Amino acid sequence: MHKLSALVLLAFGFVGSNMAFAQNIQPKDLAPAGAKSVSEPTKAVVGSIKAVTGLVNLQTAEGKNKFAGAGTKLNVGDVINTQAKSTAVLEFVDTTQVALRPNTRFVVENYEYQPEQPVADKAEFKLVKGGLRTLTGLIGKRGSADAFSMKSETATIGIRGTDFTARICKGNECTRLAKGESEKATATNASTADVAGRVSQLTGELFAISAEGKRRTLQKGSAVFAGETVDVSEGGFGVLSMADSTRLTLPGGSSMQVAAYRYAPSSPQTSVASFKLLKGAVRAVTGSIAKAEPNNVKFFTETATVGIRGTAIDISCTSVTGGLVVCSGGANLTVELRNGKIVVTSAGVNSEILAGQSAIIPAGNTNIKVINSLANVLGNVPNAGPLPETTPANFESLSSTPVQSLTQGQGSEEGSQLYVAVNDGTIVITNSNQDPLEVNRGEGAFVQTLSNLPPKLLTSPPDVIVQDATLSAPPFSAPQCAP
Repeated sequence: MHKLSALVLLAFGFVGSNMAFAQNIQPKDLAPAGAKSVSEPTKAVVGSIKAVTGLVNLQTAEGKNKFAGAGTKLNVGDVINTQAKSTAVLEFVDTTQVALRPNTRFVVENYEYQPEQPVADKAEFKLVKGGLRTLTGLIGKRGSADAFSMKSETATIGIRGTDFTARICKGNECTRLAKGESEKATATNASTADVAGRVSQLTGELFAISAEGKRRTLQKGSAVFAGETVDVSEGGFGVLSMADSTRLTLPGGSSMQVAAYRYAPSSPQTSVASFKLLKGAVRAVTGSIAKAEPNNVKFFTETATVGIRGTAIDISCTSVTGGLVVCSGGANLTVELRNGKIVVTSAGVNSEILAGQSAIIPAGNTNIKVINSLANVLGNVPNAGPLPETTPANFESLSSTPVQSLTQGQGSEEGSQLYVAVNDGTIVITNSNQDPLEVNRGEGAFVQTLSNLPPKLLTSPPDVIVQDATLSAPPFSAPQCAP
């Protein structure tokens, strides 16, 4: 999916009683799905309900109620209500998909999709209560940037080709739900599946540069994605905790690209991880991928490839005087193995290195020299950072922000809160007269009502979203070509 941007204009305030979920609907008041009186005008179908669990009902623009199930057609003006322990997945004709959690009320306020006239596109939805996750379709990717919007009673979310989750909570309901739902959190959480790793420790400045050249500042807990390059300022260091428990320490002045990374906890043997050291050094201890299938983990430089066999390793590029430099043919490449076994390949020649040994490729050379000791290149480098095997494998704990820490002392029992998680793309949140807040993929945001506090950026999504099986791992299908 293209990583496009979305504009979110939020003026989030108190969610009043008019947001209450429709109650006391009796079965006798509900007509079968698809039933229509002879006087009811024919309306253009804008989508359908793709999947339902539990009890879901639909109210038409004319106020008629009916049970909703898979295949129920959707029209402008329809209100979809999910009851307790019930969920629904909606799919619109432009391939937009919306997953609704239990106790949610969602309205199709306006919808216009003309395949040949993108300028006429319009999709306006409203979240009255509960929570949803949206994967935008063609309307969110073409035509006007203002064509797609999601509203609440006091907020409008402008969307442009993205995947995001929103949850409205009254009082302390999300704090209570987070405790109960945490036991049901899925190991293949879709909200973190695209995150390769997170920053576990850092000193100085740490940056991530996308494949398109976009540069962003990292802090503790920030997400790092496949294809990004991580740069560490001189005099600092950074530690990355990867999803498979691999830990990487980058000394000051180093630069490393996460060349490829795909980790499936249920199938580590089919997962892959490769890293390209561009400058300086990297200290690594491998995790689940290397244990399940060592051939799927590799470290590269310009002059050599290091194949991993479950290990703790240092790789460094130095000048003749010993300083860390760009990993080009003019640098000395040293590989030091503290534990495990590796294979170093240079100019098509393989050399096996055992624990306690080092491999050295001198500047301007391709021949591998093996010595029976650790060269300790980084022993004299300031701010080389900790040995990664001494750092915690804390990817999971870094991947969500406890809502209790956000609402504590803010009068949450009286007000409402908006929680947002960005799974793909970028959004910008504004609240009243506060400065806009940019939220990138892998991050979250929090807005507290009944206060003048600005929206709060979260380096990881709120746990009430991450631990919600409906919102974190909805049964979305791959987008298809719309009619």
